[in-house]
Amino acid sequence: MREYAASRVLSAADRREATRPPAARAHAEAETNVLAPAAIPPLFMQWNYHHGAPFGMQRREGRYLRRLLPPRVIERRRGPFQYQFNNTSRTFEYPWSFFSGGIRPGLDVLEIGGGLSGFQFALSRAGCRVTNVDPGTELRPLKWQVDETSMRRLNKLYATDVVLRNTVIEDADLPDNAFDIVFSISVLEHLDEDAIYSTMREAYRVLRPGGKLVMTVDLFLNVTPFSRQRENQYGTNVDLRAASEAAPFVLETGDRSQLIGFPEFDHLCIQARLEQFLIGSYPTLTQCLVLRKP
Repeated sequence: MREYAASRVLSAADRREATRPPAARAHAEAETNVLAPAAIPPLFMQWNYHHGAPFGMQRREGRYLRRLLPPRVIERRRGPFQYQFNNTSRTFEYPWSFFSGGIRPGLDVLEIGGGLSGFQFALSRAGCRVTNVDPGTELRPLKWQVDETSMRRLNKLYATDVVLRNTVIEDADLPDNAFDIVFSISVLEHLDEDAIYSTMREAYRVLRPGGKLVMTVDLFLNVTPFSRQRENQYGTNVDLRAASEAAPFVLETGDRSQLIGFPEFDHLCIQARLEQFLIGSYPTLTQCLVLRKP
């Protein structure tokens, strides 16, 4: 009786939302959020929990288990997100990107600048054919090197099949029209202007017609237009209108008023609503957009 009474107080919209399939709810969440919100959607939190994102499974093996289990087993239990730590904004970026891509088995997927992030392995585990283009040790020395040796080891550990092209996308010799989805998760802001435009043109070239470029881009709060400095230690704020127009993409998902470079963008309006947005562990908001190749 109490359950019946509770159902009566739900609005019609709430009841429709509760009965929608998870995939449909995820797609709606992905389309709704352009600047990552302060409150992470529950479906995204579930995705993070399932995959151990963004920093690996937070498991504390007791002394007995550490003695009993081989180190390789403990490493596998902690999952592929344990190797590369990034901004805490990845709590939103990874699931948003996954659901915005409409991931399903059999897709050909490219990740630009994936490093040793667990996202590429999550895509492979979901049944995608995944290629990661990353120059690795040439630009970004890590404790875990981004190279063929590391990739073979992690593929074996997690039963995945990610292909690493250990170079920048311009030199990766990727064929035309080869991918259904290209992911770029917080990459563009670390590149110089020429590299941004060439990366966008290459992403367009390798996408199949109807394919999507799913992007997140940091919006630094201590860089112009929010301050006088042009760049910080991580990069600069990217003109997303100019970047998206480097190739004839169509903006499929994205609110121009929340994407820097578009005439509708007003940084004062963003500043006035900062409490509504997710602010990463260094001062940045996260812009989310999907571009489609016609």
